[in-house]
Amino acid sequence: MTYRTTQLLLVLTVFSLNAYCTGPDMATESFKELEQAGQIAALQGDSAASGTIPVAIKPARVGRDLTEEFRLTWDTIDLKLGESEKTELRKYKVLFVRGFLTGGYVQPISLFGKKVWTGPYFNDQISLLKELGVEFKMVDIDSTMPPAHNAKKTAKDIRDSDKPVIIISHSDGGMYVLQALTDNQDLLPNVRGFISLQTPFGGTPIAEYIKDNKYLSAAMAKILAHFGGTVDSLLNLTPEERNRLQESSRGTVREVVSKVNMISFASWKDNEPNKIDTLLELPRDYMLKQGLANDGLVPLESAILPGSDYIKLPGVDHMVPVMAADKMLKFDRRRFTKTLLLMIISKPEKFSQN
Repeated sequence: MTYRTTQLLLVLTVFSLNAYCTGPDMATESFKELEQAGQIAALQGDSAASGTIPVAIKPARVGRDLTEEFRLTWDTIDLKLGESEKTELRKYKVLFVRGFLTGGYVQPISLFGKKVWTGPYFNDQISLLKELGVEFKMVDIDSTMPPAHNAKKTAKDIRDSDKPVIIISHSDGGMYVLQALTDNQDLLPNVRGFISLQTPFGGTPIAEYIKDNKYLSAAMAKILAHFGGTVDSLLNLTPEERNRLQESSRGTVREVVSKVNMISFASWKDNEPNKIDTLLELPRDYMLKQGLANDGLVPLESAILPGSDYIKLPGVDHMVPVMAADKMLKFDRRRFTKTLLLMIISKPEKFSQN
């Protein structure tokens, strides 16, 4: 094993990114099997996901709690998503925006002069949109670069689209989208909706842990440099830095939230004693000891952009909304995506009201 490989395994173990790579059997699982198995535990009332949010982290938010609307829409999605709704969806282009250190899961290959992604990231969502006849694109971000760099790429794809866009981001990708919109408010009329999945708007203690450990910090800096990135992409994830940026851009963020239909999706995974209940168990438990309910990488409250509407679900870790990567947590990503898209197009366009 090379020194660089040892470094990579060490950092990824602590940061729990290895959870995305649990084996080819899940990556090749059929959509039929996923749909049969993929029931959100919280919606089924499983005991493992029936806990309540700890009092210490209850929010004080201005945005609306859409959790109950989500549950009701989930239960009836096949009835509600009819031909007229599908026709409405086809008026828009869906942009997928991924996050930090995700390049290895969407390895692009060159095919007839164009980049094609072959990894499992967002695969269920992409399959669904193909069936619905909805145009989509994966934004070609550089996942080892800081938000400012990737915000420019995101803004370009919004601007270049010949249709209004619905943006679905995961993890740090939501920060790229937010900065793209705050830096380019002329693009707001082009955005029909913004769905942010588990974005650390308020940072994550896991990034703080790596930053404060000189060995892990040095190893991560070398890894990021090896992949053409900078350590700023990690430092941007610390709570201190995210809170500083939120304070400095509070007015522009409020403007964006007021003019775009945005849903922040946040989740947490409780500990199940004497059981490995998620491959993100180590960082999950590390944050639980600090009194932070979390999805294994992002604290629950950090995933909600102040002022935005939001959904909170128990029993969902950081990977399963976008990847079939953890056999311990089943999740129906197709139904999840249909539900969120229907919620977006069912809302009046905010921009036209301002």
